[in-house]
Amino acid sequence: MPTIPLLPAPVNLYRDASRSSQRMRQKEKRITRKTLDTLVHLPEFTITHFSIEQRRGESILHLYGKHNYDYALCPQCKSVSESIHQEKPRCVRDLDISKHRTFLHFISRRFSCEHCKHTFVERLQSIGFGHRQTERFQEVVYQRSLSSTHKSVAKEMWLDPSTVKTIFLRLAKDKLDEENQRDVKKLAMDEIALKKRHKQFALVISDLERHCVIAVLPSRDKESLELWLSNLSASKRNAIEIVSIDMWRPYFYAVKAKLPHARVIADRFHVVKQLNENITKLRRTTQRKSDKKVNEILKGSRWLLVKNRQNLSPKEEIHLQKVLGICPEIREAYLLKEEFRNIFEKIKNVEQAKRFLAVWILKAQKTGSRYLAKFVRTLQNWWEEILRYFEEGITNAFSEGINRAIRSIINRAYGYRNFDNFRLQVLAQHGYAHSHHANSR
Repeated sequence: MPTIPLLPAPVNLYRDASRSSQRMRQKEKRITRKTLDTLVHLPEFTITHFSIEQRRGESILHLYGKHNYDYALCPQCKSVSESIHQEKPRCVRDLDISKHRTFLHFISRRFSCEHCKHTFVERLQSIGFGHRQTERFQEVVYQRSLSSTHKSVAKEMWLDPSTVKTIFLRLAKDKLDEENQRDVKKLAMDEIALKKRHKQFALVISDLERHCVIAVLPSRDKESLELWLSNLSASKRNAIEIVSIDMWRPYFYAVKAKLPHARVIADRFHVVKQLNENITKLRRTTQRKSDKKVNEILKGSRWLLVKNRQNLSPKEEIHLQKVLGICPEIREAYLLKEEFRNIFEKIKNVEQAKRFLAVWILKAQKTGSRYLAKFVRTLQNWWEEILRYFEEGITNAFSEGINRAIRSIINRAYGYRNFDNFRLQVLAQHGYAHSHHANSR
């Protein structure tokens, strides 16, 4: 007996569509009641319903919240008030949900205190007074502004760039006020060029223990630093024990004037850097006076002569040998530079450092080089501060890395017209709050 194929049962398309639509509405209702409050998680509100608006091909989610409390605390007399003086609708932006731009609608209430007759707008934990966004939304804007321009954040989050800037600056100032409560024991001071052509410098002050920036000053002169130190409380000034500087005299005089108890240390990397700069001057002078053959060998040797020898590639080592073989004066200065660097890397005792540095000075003086003689004078002028490195072992290496990061901030923003905005950007990105967040991850 042949098998009869089973045919699909007849269907009523309109009836099935109606049932499907009803099931979807029921599902939406269940989602609203069971999960929307958990998903939104705003402690002051219960989400009663929502709607989805289609605008220019984009879905916008509107949430409607009801207050969980019928009272508020009077800010003047601190008593509880239940008397509502005025109500008006309010709408604020919240974090996106499922890629939907999300807005929260609720009734803003003004209360009248029964005790002192003061009228006041209730303060909400999730929404700041007069703000058009929730606190958590503004925090996301702030965090994204740390690594992107205000313009790109504005485009990504459907905001005006001026709104992003306002949010960032306000939160940066709030976080900076919290950071300023901390005592610092070890300071590092280093400059950064804001506009090299115009020789415009800023002073970056860092906490060497917490590895973060604590201040950015608009100038590297003595007066600016003295003013900043004077504005610190007496307890904060007394807490500072060590200051590492880059052998810039205005820093030294300002620290001695305002922090007479602090121990000043000449940063070892800046000491070696000054020696390298004198070797570079010697190379340039030699090139100007040399014939074509010597010039060809010296070409491209700038970094060879200042780079640590153990970091040279085999090709660079061959080139270096040619340079040292053809220029006795450069060879003499280079070998002394390597010897000087080894003293700082291998000697850990102050008395030993004194002896080795004294011998090194005699060797440098015997060469008769005016460039080495200039560096010897620098050593003698900063003798005590240089020797303190061997006691404390503290350097500005961290602040040098910070300077490179700050340079990227300047480049990303194509410069800053307003120094205070630049200062806040640096402190937000490299201050205590940011470093503490990075270390806790």
